[in-house]
Amino acid sequence: MSIQQAICPRCGEPSDEGLCGPCRLHEIEWVTISPRVQTILCPTCGSRKVGSSWSDCLEEREGLGRSLVLSGIVLHPDVKNPDIEMDLRDLSSNRTQATLKITALCYGIPVTRQATILIVWGKEQCDRCCRISGSYYEGIIQVRADGRRPSEWEVKRSAEIAYQAEDMAQQGGERLAFVSSMESSRDGLDIIVSSLGFGQSIVNDITSLFGAKTTSHPKLVGEKDGKRLFRVTWLIRLPRIIRGDVIEIQGRYYQVTGSDGQTLRTRDLLASGPRSFRDEPSIRVISHVRDAMEAMVTHQDGNIIGILDPKTQMPAEIAAPEGCHATPGGVVQVLRDGEMLFVVGC
Repeated sequence: MSIQQAICPRCGEPSDEGLCGPCRLHEIEWVTISPRVQTILCPTCGSRKVGSSWSDCLEEREGLGRSLVLSGIVLHPDVKNPDIEMDLRDLSSNRTQATLKITALCYGIPVTRQATILIVWGKEQCDRCCRISGSYYEGIIQVRADGRRPSEWEVKRSAEIAYQAEDMAQQGGERLAFVSSMESSRDGLDIIVSSLGFGQSIVNDITSLFGAKTTSHPKLVGEKDGKRLFRVTWLIRLPRIIRGDVIEIQGRYYQVTGSDGQTLRTRDLLASGPRSFRDEPSIRVISHVRDAMEAMVTHQDGNIIGILDPKTQMPAEIAAPEGCHATPGGVVQVLRDGEMLFVVGC
């Protein structure tokens, strides 16, 4: 040892500066391990509670357990190259034991620690499941139709819109946005929703799709923390005639291509040209193009198409729309008005 080389003031061993590595290691706790870690999960949906907030948990139990164990390990800033071996063993449904072996370098000295950590799995129903189980709601969306009952397709599509909005809200982190229930009646569909903002988004989507009219009726139901609480009933009134309907006016058939609530934009099913009409009670709705049936073509002679009636399989002749060129053995789309068949697509 040269006279310029520093020595450890505690043990007298050579040292680069101040205390040597072993003496410095003796002064610190190079790793601190909590003997117990815990988390709270919802037994219904698996959400996890962190502090006072709930969030969806995407990790499996083993992965979450390893994350919890690592959160209970604190390494000194001077520890280098740590390596943690971990083995998990379930003791019961709410207890898991983690066996650890930690190796590292601290001040150039290899160090090792073995320990066990108990993982406690707490159970508590989350905020969302509490509301769902308690049938909590803040709004009711009533889907009705003007002068008729909503069709089966309209009811089904409205329900799909509501559930799609729920999926998007959940994916966006809006845990408390959900469809509480749906009730179908002879008048239409009632969609019960958990929050006003979520309900309004569903109303907007249904209204936009069907060109419907909407009114809202808020009702004061109480007060919480000085804030008034409302429940809202939205009434969605679907129009009597919607896009895709086939209507009859003075013996001719038209397919509705759009409406502004007062004027119907249509396509003449024979002349294929556009026509506009005022929406009047005398206009008769035959069906919707989605209800069209396929009819096999037997022949076409000018503006007459021979088909097999899709209901009776008997030969029939119907008028051919302008520009329609049907091929024998092919099919055309037809609708029925009483005993009369007419083409809606070829």
